[in-house]
Amino acid sequence: MTDRPEDTQNDRPRDADELGEAVADLGENPEDRLETVAERNDSLEERLPGDEDLPRTKGAPGQG
Repeated sequence: MTDRPEDTQNDRPRDADELGEAVADLGENPEDRLETVAERNDSLEERLPGDEDLPRTKGAPGQG
């Protein structure tokens, strides 16, 4: 298994200036930023598949 550039590009370390800009884009003050992050988390949770949407496997683990 090899790392392709497109797989690791978003995982690269960021410098302090990049992080500061990214955080500043979330809101004007810490409360606004936290609210923005909470809204994004809620949105992600709504899109997660429920137990009924996940495929079921037959047999116990390890029984190919």
